[in-house]
Amino acid sequence: MPELPEVETIRQGAIQKLKDKEIKNIEIRVPKIFIGDVKNVIGAETIDFRRVGKILEVVLDNGYSILIHLKLTGQLVYVPAGAAQRALPGGHFQRVYDQPLPHAHTHIIYTFSDGSHLYFNDLRKFGWNKVIKSNEAIRLLGSDKFGPEPCSKNFTAQYLKNIFSKSQKPIKLILMDQQKIAGLGNIYANDALYWAEILPTRPAKLLSDDEINKLKSAIEKVIKLGLKYGGSSENTYVNIEGKRGRYMDVAAVYAQKIDPQGHQIKKIQLGGRGTFFCSICQK
Repeated sequence: MPELPEVETIRQGAIQKLKDKEIKNIEIRVPKIFIGDVKNVIGAETIDFRRVGKILEVVLDNGYSILIHLKLTGQLVYVPAGAAQRALPGGHFQRVYDQPLPHAHTHIIYTFSDGSHLYFNDLRKFGWNKVIKSNEAIRLLGSDKFGPEPCSKNFTAQYLKNIFSKSQKPIKLILMDQQKIAGLGNIYANDALYWAEILPTRPAKLLSDDEINKLKSAIEKVIKLGLKYGGSSENTYVNIEGKRGRYMDVAAVYAQKIDPQGHQIKKIQLGGRGTFFCSICQK
């Protein structure tokens, strides 16, 4: 699933490519993926692109917004007017995406007044686009729904100590809880725990103050690396131009066989997700 660095990379690309564009038409091929009335969107102009955690908000000039969640396999791919409909890469190579747009896994097509398009592709159809009034976004994306984001002013060691001290759950599961920490998911949680030298199965409440400080720094490190390398192309993630992120080139343990120290990496299932760690470096 795209995490904070992936969605932030898309947001930044959207500002460059889609800001101040008028939505001329929306073709909805799979109705369950588009929630709301298209009449509240057609003819509106994009004025801003925001993000909370893993959710992108497209702010329109008519008082409405479109919330977009990519979930596991969603993509947003922008194609300028007159551009060739080339086959696009999609993270770990998946042939279903390697064909001209729109294709069988394109479920929503936004057409802008200048002839450009934004395609929402989703292999597993778990993602969604939702039209809401912009002043209602806070109700759905407020601090009571999402914890602070890594690198934000509220993401402090004391905050982490408070949430960890209340839970016997494995630390990795706490890190991935969006109500506790917004935007952090499986890829970056694995790597942050590696750099903090903490086993993902450790009960959260047993972490020492020193370990919490180290984990906070490690989380911020991997998020910044993710942003620097344009996200991770695990599964089908691509940026808004259809290009792969390069974080997997520098990933420490996630989907790797050998860690940076040359040790064999182990993999287990934790909370239904693949969990990678080094039993030598992590305690």
